[in-house]
Amino acid sequence: MSKTLLVRREQGFTLIELLIVSIIVGILATLVAMTYSGVQAKNRNADRQADVNSLQSELETYYAQKSQYPSLQELSDPKWRKANLKDLSEDALKDPRWDKDVEACSVKERPTPAAAPTEKCYSYQATATDGSTCTNVGIVCAQYTITSTLEGGEKYVKSSLN
Repeated sequence: MSKTLLVRREQGFTLIELLIVSIIVGILATLVAMTYSGVQAKNRNADRQADVNSLQSELETYYAQKSQYPSLQELSDPKWRKANLKDLSEDALKDPRWDKDVEACSVKERPTPAAAPTEKCYSYQATATDGSTCTNVGIVCAQYTITSTLEGGEKYVKSSLN
C-alpha cells in the first residue's frame, strides 16, 4: 500500500508548486513587458531627436540661401515647405505619438509645428532680431528654437546656429 501512495504522489504537482511556478511566470512576464515598453519609448525619443535634427538641417540650408529663417506661418504651409524645404518630409514634422486631434499641431489632419512646446507635437518658435515673435510672413526671422517633449518629460531643444 505504501508503494501505491508513493507512485500517486510522484505523478503530479502539488497546489503549492503550481502556485509558485505561476507567480514566477507572472513576475517574469511583468519584467519583460516593462522592459519592452521602455525600449519602445527610447526608440520614439530617438525618432524625435532625428526629426528635430533633420528639421534644423533644412532650416540652416534655407538660411544659407535666403539669410533668414521661415516664419511659423510659412513652415506650417505644406506648399511652402515643398517649394522651399525640398528634402524635408512631412513625417519629420510628426511626433511619433502625434494625434490629428491635437489642435496645436494639426491643420486639416496634417502635422504642423506648434507655436509653443506641446506634448505629442514639435514646436517652432522664430524670432526677429529685436526678439519679437516671428509668426507672420514679411517679418525677417533671425533665429529659431525647435522643441520636442521626450517621453519622460525632458525637452529636446535645437536653436538656430547663427
